[in-house]
Amino acid sequence: MQDGNLGQDPVCGRCKQKIDMAVRKEAMYQDGIWFHTACHRAGADQLFRATRLSEVLKEARRGVEMITSPLFQGDDPPGSSADEGKRGPHV
Repeated sequence: MQDGNLGQDPVCGRCKQKIDMAVRKEAMYQDGIWFHTACHRAGADQLFRATRLSEVLKEARRGVEMITSPLFQGDDPPGSSADEGKRGPHV
């Protein structure tokens, strides 16, 4: 990571608390914003969980669309018959 401009003590982009120069080793600078290392890690974890949840919800939504399609409503597709391939008892 590159160092940002340190004219004054920076403020954490997540918790908005001042980052002291004495604990600068426990701070990160990313995309023009300073973060406490713990705050950055918590934000990255939150983003990961949100992304994973979004993917799961998209899959669940696709599953609902598939279940509500006409093929799953008990109607046979056009041109098919449930009796095809069945034979009566041999006499």
